[in-house]
Order: sequence, then C-alpha cells, then structure tokens
Amino acid sequence: MVLCVWYYIMLTTWVVYYLYQSFTFPLPWSTCNNEWNTPDCFSFLDARAPNTTLLNSPLTNGTLFNATFLSNMTDRFSDNLTGMTFLEGHSSEEEFWQYKVLDISSGFLDFGSIKGHLALCLLITWIIVYLCVIKGIRSTGKVVYVTATLPYILLAVILVRSLTLPGSVDGVIFFLKPDFSSLLNSQVWVQAAVQVFYSMGIGWGIHITLSSFNKFNNNCYTDAFMLTIIGEATSVFAGLVVFSALGFMAHKAQMPVADIVKSGPGLGFIAYPQALAQMPFSNVWAVLFFLALFTVGLDSQFAFTETVCVYLEDSFPRLSRRRALFRAVVAALGFLISLVFCTRGGVYLFQLVDWYCAAFSPILFTLITCITVCWVYGADRFCHDIEMMIGRTVPFYIRFCWCFLAPLLSAVLMVTSLVTYVPPTYGDYEYPWYAATIGWMFACSSVIPLVVVGVSVIKNSPGHTLYQRVLWSLKPTEDWQPSSVQKSFDRKDYQTNDRDIKERFSQRLLANIGLRKEVV
Repeated sequence: MVLCVWYYIMLTTWVVYYLYQSFTFPLPWSTCNNEWNTPDCFSFLDARAPNTTLLNSPLTNGTLFNATFLSNMTDRFSDNLTGMTFLEGHSSEEEFWQYKVLDISSGFLDFGSIKGHLALCLLITWIIVYLCVIKGIRSTGKVVYVTATLPYILLAVILVRSLTLPGSVDGVIFFLKPDFSSLLNSQVWVQAAVQVFYSMGIGWGIHITLSSFNKFNNNCYTDAFMLTIIGEATSVFAGLVVFSALGFMAHKAQMPVADIVKSGPGLGFIAYPQALAQMPFSNVWAVLFFLALFTVGLDSQFAFTETVCVYLEDSFPRLSRRRALFRAVVAALGFLISLVFCTRGGVYLFQLVDWYCAAFSPILFTLITCITVCWVYGADRFCHDIEMMIGRTVPFYIRFCWCFLAPLLSAVLMVTSLVTYVPPTYGDYEYPWYAATIGWMFACSSVIPLVVVGVSVIKNSPGHTLYQRVLWSLKPTEDWQPSSVQKSFDRKDYQTNDRDIKERFSQRLLANIGLRKEVV
C-alpha cells in the first residue's frame, strides 16, 4: 500500500499537467511545429504527413494508419507518389507525451534529471491531497462529495457531445459488442479480473480502513452491493465516454476503431487527447475531460493515503494526537520519494512498480482473507457477527461465494497470473534482465511483513509444540468483541463463547455449506 501511495499519484500528476496545457490554443499535442517534435511527426490537424500507412511506430507497438485518410493531405507533398509508401512515424500526441511530458530517456536506470514541470505538478497534487486528508475522515468525507459526483457530471456532458459527432455510434458498438473468440484467451480473463481488483479496491485494505469509521449497526450488506453495482456501472459509463470519442476519431481517419484503441496510459494520454483535438471547441472538452480524470485520481489517492495514515496512527496512538503535523510529514515524504518518477526515466520505474505490485499482491491478500475468515474463523461465526450488527442473516449464496467461489477464483487467478507471467515492457522497449529481479522485490515487499508478523505471533503464543502454538495463534484474542454495547447481546457472554478452531475439515465444510451449526 505504501508503494501505491508513492507511485499511483503520478497518474494524477500527469493529468494536472495535461489540464494546464488544455488552456493553450491550439492544444499543444495536436500540432507538429513544436520544439519537441521530430521530423517523423504527423498530425491530423496540420496536414504534415504525406500519403503514408504508418507501421511499427516505436512508441505505439505498430498502430496501423489507413492510407485513404492521409491521401487527402498529399497534394502539396507527394507529386511523384503513386499508391502507398511505408514509413515509420508517430503522431503529435505521442510525441507530446513522450518528448514533452516525460522527456523520456533511453531506458531503465537512465533516470537523468528531474523534469521541473512534473515536479511542480507533483507538488501541487500532494498539497491538495494533504489539505483534503488533514483532519482524517472528517475532511476527506466532505471532499469526496465533490470529487465523487463531479466526474459523473463532466463525463455525462462529454458523452452527450461525443454522441452528436459522426462515427461515435461505431465506437459504442465496438465497446459493447463482445468478441467471442477472445473469450477463449485466458489472458483476457486475467486482465479483466485484475481490472476488477483495481476498480473495486479489493485486497488493498481500503475497505477495512474506511468501513471502520462506520457506526456499529451500519448496513454493510447493502453497502457491499451498492459499491459493486456503482463501481462496475461507472466502468461501463466511462467506457461509453471514451469509445464514443474514439469512434468519431476513427470515422475522421477512415480507420477501424480497433486500430485506434490503446491500453494503459496510452489511452488516457495519447488516444483520447487525439480524439479531443479533433472535436469542435477542443479546448473546452479537453479541460472537462482532464478535470474529470483529476477528480477521479484524487478519490483513489485519498483512499490510499488515508489507509496508510490510519494504520500508522492506530499502531502509534501518539501520532493521532498530532494528526495535522504527522500527515504533513507523510505528504512531504511522499513528494520527495515520488520525485524519482518525475525524472526522464521515471516512467520505466513506474511501469515496473505497477507491473509487479498491483498484479499479484491484491490477489494473494484476497485469497488469504477468504481462507482466514471462512475456514479458520468460520463462515458461520462471521455470519453470526454480521447478523448481530445489521439484524438480518446473510443469504446462503453470499456464504457460498465467501467459502468456495471467491477463494477458488482467486487461486486460479493467482496461478494463471504466475503461469502466464511475461517480463515487463514499455512500448517496444524491453527491460534488462535484472529489472525483473527488482520487480519481484517490489512484489515481495508487501508480503514480507505478513510473514514476519505471522512468525512473531506464533513464536509468542503459548504452547509446548509448534502445532499447539499455531492453533492458539489462530484463536481470537481475549479482547475480540463488538466495539459498541448493544441491547441485543451481552458483551461478557460474547467474550466467553467457545471459539476453539480445533475441528475436523469435514466439520468445517458442513458448517460452511449450512448443514451443521457451529458453536457461536
């Protein structure tokens, strides 16, 4: 989680810079007559490209551009050209991203100097984050009312505008129409599942941290359903916004939508800005789009930062008495550490951290959580605790998902991710062999504390043998009890209930499928 706080903020930092540049007319990424452009640059607006089908761009992994569109711009460039010519080149949007925003270096460990414009945007972002979390959940909760609703308004405006443009419906159809042949590719399912972990925040500890501020009888059951529905509906809504604009761009270029689509940062910082540049009143739509991205990025950064701060404040209560000062120190350290991503080679490190830290750890922690709650503590006991809080039983299908479906899918996803693992890449650049070693060190950095704490607990547990100590360490502690006094139960009786986890697997299995009632 700490690594995520340091590297994830760069997404918002890049958005801040694009938002600033959106006030420049014409949009600086839409033309090729800038100091950072190369002779291979082409633009859909300034008609600098000859009659060309562009293949194997070193920045985009071979995006294919249709010659029919470019042939309309060849009269003054290619009197002697007949048919098509094949050249290597890249769009003005790509060059703006690579040579202006990043000023990218030759490769990994060639970090170069810190880029001043990125460092300034990073400082601005951290100041905003600090001001929003300065008072903990009280300040963050108020800010979220704005940052959580504003993106929907801005994206809705952009969607309405995009749907009025020719070709936008083709982009929507491309987004909604399933490609059944791709469903046979296991990697597609892995990427989709990882995206769910991203969008829902599963396995990051965010839900546990933020939900700890709820009232004791808060309806967590309804919250879980609402979070899932709203989160995935938002992903679909955002997809409609993006692909409607990409459909318009594909229509203007007379290209298939599939040749326009990019993944990763390329979608937000190359493909979509390219579509915005071709819209009437492009500056207005660029400001709205990047303002929406900025608020979305802040929401995620709030959650990450709040989780880290709350953990440290709960572990060291003295910090909570000087909350404003402590969180200022966290923000300052975050800014200093994140400066490495503002260097010319910072994007290579960003890709490496994102490749390893975000793909494996959340899946592993989700699997461990499911096993611990359902098979160690006991799903029946857990359901009893929830019933005590919300006054209703947990449906059987929810228990089935906890006990069987969720751990099974997490295990399959974990194994598939490891089996289909490929070394990281950035565009056409291949990382050196030692980069993978560094990446796995990043991935293990979040797992090592789990192992260290587990060994420490077992070592300090009473018992003469290792088996006895392990059994004792798996029992709830003496202070395991509800945090609030409720009329529906006696806290003393709850504390003295039998919570011995020593039982056969068959007994736990019967309890988890509802055929045997556990002692609660």
